[in-house]
Amino acid sequence: MNNIKQFDRKESYVSDIIAFAIGLIFLFEKWVGWKLLYIVVIGYSFYSPTMRIWRIVKKKKEQEKSDYYLIFFDYIFGIVLLTTPARFVLFTHIFFGWWMLGHGIILLVRYFVERYDENKKSLSTIIGTIVSMALGVFMITSQKTAIKTEVFSVLAGIYFIIYGILGFISHFNQTQKSKGKSSFTVAVPILFNAFTPLKVYLSVADLIKQSRLEPVKPDKPADIWVYIYLKGKGPESFGHLDLSYKGIIYSYGNHDPKARKFMEAIGDGVIIEADEKLFLKQSMEVEHKIIIGYGIQLTEEEKKIFEKRLEDLRNRYVVWKCDAKLAKEAGKDPYKYHDYASRVYQFTNANMYKFTKGKFKTYFVCFTNCVLLADYLIRNKKLSLVDLSGIVTPGAYLSFLNSEYLKEGSCVTSRVLYEDLSKKVAVD
Repeated sequence: MNNIKQFDRKESYVSDIIAFAIGLIFLFEKWVGWKLLYIVVIGYSFYSPTMRIWRIVKKKKEQEKSDYYLIFFDYIFGIVLLTTPARFVLFTHIFFGWWMLGHGIILLVRYFVERYDENKKSLSTIIGTIVSMALGVFMITSQKTAIKTEVFSVLAGIYFIIYGILGFISHFNQTQKSKGKSSFTVAVPILFNAFTPLKVYLSVADLIKQSRLEPVKPDKPADIWVYIYLKGKGPESFGHLDLSYKGIIYSYGNHDPKARKFMEAIGDGVIIEADEKLFLKQSMEVEHKIIIGYGIQLTEEEKKIFEKRLEDLRNRYVVWKCDAKLAKEAGKDPYKYHDYASRVYQFTNANMYKFTKGKFKTYFVCFTNCVLLADYLIRNKKLSLVDLSGIVTPGAYLSFLNSEYLKEGSCVTSRVLYEDLSKKVAVD
């Protein structure tokens, strides 16, 4: 499988060069960039529903109505753009405007969360909020099309140039095995990386058929495992992430159903500590998830740093009891409760905690989430995700870890697909 791995690395170089070239085009030949963008959007508008139809025909299973609605919408959208190309610029301005406005709203919520958790670094967040929301309102409401086009072109150009340069430097450093230098990956825009777990879930069966997954054990030891959970439907299709160390899973999330607010986007930060094998078994057999694990090697110094950070988190823990545990301690039936935390407790007898102060006290799906906790614990000079959006998602981290795994000399040494606890399939 080394030829596949080598191909993936070359593909990463090519994508960095293409991103850099697109950035230059938007800065110096913006109308060429707009034409390329127009072609890509129309192509995707027809390609996506066609592939969805192909999967429906191939699987011969009854689909959700939403699948057919998406197919219809994509085709109509593609036809409208194809027949009225003049509307494309207007559509892009409006789409980008609402995107920036939404990004500003997310940052505003993050600001209030940080203030509530007494995070002193909240000033940069409110500045980002003002800039994003002002830009969004301008792109949506302004009639100055030429200025909006120029603004979009400059921002797109700068972003893709930075993405290409930083990505190429990261690959080059790893190729030269310069372990003392910083290794990083720039996250792609949130709109794309948010869907990465779902795309991976849909592609697992195809990978098996192509013999790109073989039933072998990891050939390199790992000190930490990062587990990314994949599911085909519902909110969990956007993925979840946990890490394990010395046989213990650390799972952070909005696990208290009584404290959830704003459509479950905000709540009390709860961390679950459970036996690794039991937790994985519960995730597959009860939650019906596919799990991809990435093994990370640490130096002795990095282990000390990790353990110090973990201890700092534990100093802010207080015990929290889910409904199932409260029922068990009261001599009642713990199995009549069906929220996620109770299901985990019923299967693993896990310990659960809430934070009393500081970062992670409040869970926020777009920032203080499972990804940020894992990144806080394992980030080092050889493993660092640079997210220009300020929003972290499981999709961004999945792409990041996969990119690191494909590099020579990386501390991400293993990649394993868990279908069930008795069978691990190494992805190579």
